Amino acid sequence: MENSLNIEKIQQRAQELGLNQSSIAKKLEVTREAVSQWFKKEKFPRPDKLLKLARLLDLTFAELVDKVPTANDPIIAFRKKGAHKITPDYVDQAKDMGRILSALVPYLPFDALSQPAILKTPSIDYAYVQKVAKRIREEINVHKGDELRFASLINNFNDLQAVVIPVLWGSKEKHENALHIYLPDSMTTWVYLNLDCRMHDFKFWMAHEMGHIHAPQLMGELGEDFAENFAAALLLPEELAAQEYDALCRLAHIGTQINRIKAIAEKLVVSPLTVYYEINKYAAQNGKPQIDLESGSEIHKATSNFNKQFLPVSESLFGTKAPSPARYIASAKEQFGSPFFDILRQYLAQHHKSATFIQSILNIPLLDAQNIYEALQ
Repeated sequence: MENSLNIEKIQQRAQELGLNQSSIAKKLEVTREAVSQWFKKEKFPRPDKLLKLARLLDLTFAELVDKVPTANDPIIAFRKKGAHKITPDYVDQAKDMGRILSALVPYLPFDALSQPAILKTPSIDYAYVQKVAKRIREEINVHKGDELRFASLINNFNDLQAVVIPVLWGSKEKHENALHIYLPDSMTTWVYLNLDCRMHDFKFWMAHEMGHIHAPQLMGELGEDFAENFAAALLLPEELAAQEYDALCRLAHIGTQINRIKAIAEKLVVSPLTVYYEINKYAAQNGKPQIDLESGSEIHKATSNFNKQFLPVSESLFGTKAPSPARYIASAKEQFGSPFFDILRQYLAQHHKSATFIQSILNIPLLDAQNIYEALQ
C-alpha cells in the first residue's frame, strides 16, 4: 500500500483557513517548490513535515492521506455472521495484519519452488461447483453419505500450503468468524479461524476458506459467492441432495421433513439450513419444484434449536472458554497441523520483537498478547 496526499481535502481545508501554497510553505519552513511538488503528487512529505501539515490544517492522518493499492497489496476475504457489515477501517486493519504476516514468510516450512495447483477458470455455475467439490471429496476419500471430517479438512489445508491461525475472538465483541489473507508477492495464504463458534459452523467456514484457496483469482462478491457455494457442495454432495430431495417429497408432513433434514445434518455435522438449501439448489437446477420450509420459518426455528446442542469449538478442544496460553499455542500444531506459532517463536527470538507484535498480528488485547508472548519464550 502506497500513501498519497488527499489533495482535494487539503485544498478545501486550506481555503477554509485562508492559506495558499506560499503561506503553507512558510509555516512549515519548506520551499514553495516543495509544497508545489506535494500538491502535484510528484513527491510525498517526510514524516515530520506530514505531521506539521496535519496540525496546520487540523486534519487526521486518515483525512490527510489516501492509501493507494499496489499489485502486492494483501488480498482480504471475510467469512462473517449474517448481515453484519465489514467496515473500510476493518479492511485496512486486516491488510495491515497481512503486511505484518509477510515478515514470517521466510520461516514457513513449505516448498519455496512450487505452488499447489489452483482452479483454471473457476465460476459459480452450479454444475461446475458440484464437479469441483466432487473431485476434492474423491481426492480426500470421502464418500457420498459420509461426513467430511474435521481432520480431512485440516489435512487439505496443509496440502494447499495454507497457514491456519486459530484465534479466540469471542462471539459477541467480534463478528468476524474467519479472515482469509493472501499475500501476492510471496503467494502465501493465511487463514484466521475463530474457535469461539460451534463445530458445524466452524466446518462450513473452513470449507468456505478452502474455496478461496482453490480460486484466489476470484475476489470481492464473486469470490465470496464461489466460496459459499463450494463449501455447501463440499459438505453435502449433489448425489446426497438428490437422494434426500426424493425422500422429502415422499413425506407428507413438514414436521417429518424437518426431522429428516435434522438427522442428515447431525450425521454430517452441518447446519440443517445447509442441507435444506443444497436440496433446493439441486431441485432448481433440475427443474423440480422446491420444498418450502421457510414460509412459516420452520427450518429456521429447527436450526436454532439444533444449534443449541453444540458447544463452541474452543470448549470442545480445551474444556474451558479460557485455556492457558501454552495449551492454546499447542493446539495450533496438535489440532490444526499449523506451523504458525513455531515460526512466530523463531521470528520473535531473531528480531527481538515485543508483545505488541503479537497484539497486531493476532488482533487481540495487549494483555492477552503479553501472556502469549511469555508462553513463547
